Amino acid sequence: MRVAVVGAGAMGSLAAHILADAGVEVTLYETRADRRATLASHGLRLRGVLEGESKPRARSPSEGGEIFDVLILAVKAHASADALRPLSPFVHRDTFYLSLQEGNAGEELAELVGEERAWTALAWVSAAEAGDGAVEVEGCRSLVIGPAVPREAVAGPPGLEDLVGALRGGFPGHVEVAADMRRAIFSRLRSAAPVSALCALCAENTGSLRGREEVSGWVREASEECSLVAASAGLEMEVPADPWGDAVWNRLPPPMLRDAADGRPTERVYLTGFLLREAGRRGLRVPLLSALHSLLGEVESGARVPGEALLRELRQRVSEERGMSLM
Repeated sequence: MRVAVVGAGAMGSLAAHILADAGVEVTLYETRADRRATLASHGLRLRGVLEGESKPRARSPSEGGEIFDVLILAVKAHASADALRPLSPFVHRDTFYLSLQEGNAGEELAELVGEERAWTALAWVSAAEAGDGAVEVEGCRSLVIGPAVPREAVAGPPGLEDLVGALRGGFPGHVEVAADMRRAIFSRLRSAAPVSALCALCAENTGSLRGREEVSGWVREASEECSLVAASAGLEMEVPADPWGDAVWNRLPPPMLRDAADGRPTERVYLTGFLLREAGRRGLRVPLLSALHSLLGEVESGARVPGEALLRELRQRVSEERGMSLM
């Protein structure tokens, strides 16, 4: 089985190492020349709850490669189409694609490559690139894999069973396969969406924010709104007792915090945006998720600067949203 992992950030590196360690033929594609140089000279190094070293081939997407059986997408979801384009000549009719991205990114992948070829993996993982080029792995709780679009049975493509087996052999947490990923998406977003969003708006990590009573109250309220949307879709789920812990990030910064700090687009469309779209389809109002989503958009556009002032603006917007819901 030949696997291409597209994106050599934390999640792509984690997947590439696990597969390479299991004896899978892996090629790691990365657009950053400095990252490729680091991988070429020092190899792929993991430390933390998952440790090890491996040396998968690291290439630029423009270099092409062999014909691949699996393409794993580990780039930001909004970059999926551009990331896949250079590798389109290197697939065969049974090649399938796996989105290792947040939220409902798998649905967009299905639109790009077709429902039968598109699979998704939601990871309860906290990992980040360190300054020395290694990947620090803080937590690996679970990995849920399934078709990007719900289907009655998990009749996977050739190679799926081998891929899942290789991931199970090296992933420290629980790995499962589901026929319908909707429950996993809502389960992931009920904590990941508010925690990552609030950290991005406040420009603070979870370690400092979780001790603030007001912010923790917002995290719980947003989680309740998410559970309400899930229930309207026929998916009953409880609000986690500790949403901060459920989101997995602790010492390492959540992705939206890193993106906002570096001036990059966040994945809000696939997190809070997905929840808002689902709520809108069912006529539900979710004041806190709506306020978080709009403020994140203003941070991305440069109209707002993350920090304490955004908490005051969040209070005002939530109050306004609640007032509208009573009209």
